[in-house]
Parts: sequence; C-alpha cells; structure tokens
Amino acid sequence: MKKWIAALLSILLIMSVFTSTAVVAQETPDAEQVIEIDALDADTVPDADSYTIVDDGETLLEVTHIKELGVTAALVDSASEYYTADFVLPDSGYQVYLTGLTQDNVDEIRQAIIAGYTEGADFDLKNLGFIDAEKTWENDGDENLCWAASAANLLTYTGWAAQAGFGSTDDLFEAIIGSFSDEGGNVDNATSWFLNGSTMSGGAQPTAGTGAYLPQYSYSDLVETIDLYNNCVENLWTVYERLHNGYGASLSVDIYNSEGFESSHAITLWGFVTDPNYPKTSEEFYKNILITDSDSDKYSVQDGKDRRDADDVMSLYALEAFHQDAINTYQFRISDRKLALITEAKTMAPFSDAIPHETSEDATLDPVNYPDIVLDPFILTNDENDDDNTLTTFLPNTEIYYQPCMMNVGSAGYNGRLSLSVKVKDLRDNVVYEKDFRYHQDVAISPSRGMMFQKESVKLPVGDYVITASFNMDHNTQEAYYYNNTRSVRFKVRDQYRIGDADKDGIVNISDLTKVQRVLVNLDQGDALFEQRSDIDGDGAVNVRDVTLGLRYLAHIDVPYPIDELRFYE
Repeated sequence: MKKWIAALLSILLIMSVFTSTAVVAQETPDAEQVIEIDALDADTVPDADSYTIVDDGETLLEVTHIKELGVTAALVDSASEYYTADFVLPDSGYQVYLTGLTQDNVDEIRQAIIAGYTEGADFDLKNLGFIDAEKTWENDGDENLCWAASAANLLTYTGWAAQAGFGSTDDLFEAIIGSFSDEGGNVDNATSWFLNGSTMSGGAQPTAGTGAYLPQYSYSDLVETIDLYNNCVENLWTVYERLHNGYGASLSVDIYNSEGFESSHAITLWGFVTDPNYPKTSEEFYKNILITDSDSDKYSVQDGKDRRDADDVMSLYALEAFHQDAINTYQFRISDRKLALITEAKTMAPFSDAIPHETSEDATLDPVNYPDIVLDPFILTNDENDDDNTLTTFLPNTEIYYQPCMMNVGSAGYNGRLSLSVKVKDLRDNVVYEKDFRYHQDVAISPSRGMMFQKESVKLPVGDYVITASFNMDHNTQEAYYYNNTRSVRFKVRDQYRIGDADKDGIVNISDLTKVQRVLVNLDQGDALFEQRSDIDGDGAVNVRDVTLGLRYLAHIDVPYPIDELRFYE
C-alpha cells in the first residue's frame, strides 16, 4: 500500500438528486466494475455508474450512483444533481462528510484520490465548481450581502432556484443584488423574497414587485432557524442530520479582531469532520467544518471581471469550543488576526413534489397584507404540566395530553372565528378519537403572536397512530395560506422492557442469561420480542457476546451498554 491514501478504508459517493421529483426510488445500478489499481491510470478511470477500486483484494474506493427516475418537463434540461461523500481519514480515523459536489468535481476528486495513491500527489478543494456565490472587490452593491450570497447557494443546492429558472447561484445572487439595498440582513430576507416577494424580518428590504418566484410555498415552512450560540454541541447534530437529508445550511458568525467585535457574517456549510470515538453530545465530536464564503475570492473580481469567473473555494476550518457566561458554542480562526464565533444556522428543505403547498384558490398568497396561521408546535406529552415537548412514544392506557398551538407568521393581524378539529386515527385509517373546539366570538391574533388551545387527553392501547389538528377549514377568514392550517403528528403506544431482561420478570439476573443460553442451543424458545430484550450490545442479533456482557454486568464489571435500562418496544 502506498502513501497515506493506502490506509483509506472506503469512500462512498452517493448521488443525491434534488429536483422536481418526489421521493426518488433507487434504480438497479449498472453492473459494477472491479478495477485493479496496480494497472490503473488515474486519467483513464471509466465513467461507470458504479465501480470499486481494489488493491490485492482490499477496497480503496467505492462509488455508487443512485439514479434519478424522472423529472418534470420544466426541469428536463436543468435538473440539479449533487453527490455526497463519506470517508474516513487515515491515521486519525476521523469521519468526513461533504455534500454539494457535482458530476464534474466528483470525477476530479476521484482522480485526485487515485493519483494520490499511485503517484503520491496531493489535492486541494479549490476551483472545482462548488456552489459558491462570490461578491466583488469593488463596491458593486453587494458589500453587505453575504447573507444573500449564502441564501443563493442554499436555493441553488436544494433545487428551488432551478424551479424558478435560475441556471447558477451567481445568476440568482445578481437577481437578489438588483432587488435589495446593500444592507445587512439574513438568509430569511432572501428566501422569503425569493418565494413570496417580501421579507418577514428587519434589515435590507426588496424593491416592490420583485421576487415571488414560487408564491404557493411559504418560506416559514421550509426554512428553520437553529440556535448555536447557547447550546451548540446539542443543536449542531440537528444541522448535521439536515445536511444528510439533503437540506442546505447557512451559518451565521460574529467576526472578532484584536479590538473586539467587527461584524456579523453569513457563510454556507457543506460538511463536517467528526471524531467517532466521542458521542455526538461531546464537544470533542466536531473537529472541523467545510464551508464556502462569498468573501473568499472577491479580490479577483475587479477591473470589470465577472463574479462567475472567480474561483469557487471550499475551506476547511478547525473548531475550538468557546464558553463564556451563557455562551456555549464553537469558534474558528479565519485569519491570523480574526476569529469567527458561530451563532446560529439556517437550514432549508430540498425541493420535491411531495412538499405541501397551497392549492386553494381562496388563499391570497400574500403574507404581507394577510395573516398566515400555522399550527405549530403541536404539544404531545405524558405530563399535564409539560407545555414544550412533542413526544412520539407512550405507555398503553396512560393519559396522552395534547395541545394544539397556533402562530400568526403573516404581517397582518388575524380577526375572525376560530374552529379546530382534532382526530386520532390508527394505521387502518379508523378514527379512534375526535374532538372539536369552537369559539363563538371573533378572536384577534397579532402578527408574530399565537394562542394555545386547552390541553386535553386520551388513553389508547398498544398501536400506531396519527393525531391531526385542522383549523379554519371553511376558509371563513382570508389567509395567505390554508395548507398549513393542518398539522399531523405520528406517535405509537408501546409496552416497556428492561435491556437484558430476557425472561420478562422485571429484573436482570442469572436466570435471564440462562434463558438466552437455552434459546441459543435450541433448548428453549423466546417470544416475538425476545430479541429486543436480550440484544444487549444492540447489534441486531442475540449471541454469546450478549451473555458475556450480562455476566460482566452481574459481576459488577463496567459494561459500556445500558443493561437494565427501560426501553419501549419497537
């Protein structure tokens, strides 16, 4: 094996298609090619959909192409196709996740990796066609529009820009520049303008009559704000999962120099380097971030040069935990004299036909001049005094408390009657519970304000259920949107068990291990849920290792598994 790349375990490059398709089924891949690297030239790698590169039988690189089955007619010529990469860094064992790659730069990265193995060459992540809207060096009206550049990246990556006919992130960025004053703002300003033609927050404001490319969608349903200033370690996992699920992500940071706070800035997040030796709840889990920055190459865009000709640069920054008073976040050094402190993330859902949107002709599609009532959150809990959580698993025949909440996310106040219907259905679509709430006088809900209905409860047997709340279904009061007047939450009712309690007597002892051993040698039989109770190490199978771990636990030897912990059955 040659150089550091010889220690590379594997790389999985998955093509993610964020276009007008709904959930895309995987097509059977073409026959996979197995290529011996000893006879391989990096420049002559075949453009196969699926292939594996091996050295003496050891897999070095595995590429899997998940194909798109079809797109709408509007996107046949402009479908957005992106790849993600998961791989392990040799020596350190750190895990790398990177997304936003295209067919062109996947090929280049692939060839660079192969060249690194065969020739010992290095490679960087510069000018490989990443999604990276760039500002200009001269003041062309974009000096303060980092938030707009990041929003353009998100809208391009998630497929929304293509739906509106934009061919590149720079094209969209210039449309935003032409519609906004050169002032500070945030991703919300640009995404709400793009979809609905207005902004729902302060800062830079657009020219009237611009934007609104897809007004049937509400930006408040698609863009989520995640606080990273006070509890970054816990909340950063949500951002990580969003990236894995095809969302775009922008980070807001505060820039500090030697004299103190300098400015706020927006960058686009494309990946993480993590240490799998730590749990995701540890601040040691996150090692680096991979980002693009609209300021990274603006120095080259001057003297009449086009921003489209600037290098697209993806940068890797090392994270350092930062704690001060109530602040618990990460910082990273962007230069010798400047630090960036992470404050929040904006994530945007990828486009698909499955995303709910407005279809009623009664809706005004105008959240500036009309109210927009959203049923969110939907409190579902086993505690009558809990006003915050939405739980999804409950014990049978215990009180399940529910409380629908509504928020007016429009810029105009709501004034009208309130009627709300709540139904619980089982998997066969049978209604097992329902209740109606009605107010016989007009109710006023100001913009950015909400109200909570009274808390009610229901008891249910073991099963799978959906609870749905529907508001203003008769459209008596005009709203910008009606589709978001309905909210559903899936939940299940299950019995509990103790991990390691194979015989179901409520305690973990030697009789449980005897039970497992007898089942393993076919002297006894377990019930349908035996494996869930007996699989101590959680590997999906009950075997001798589970017995050994149980013996160590009973001997009071430390075992890194939650034996005797209460769990819900699946």
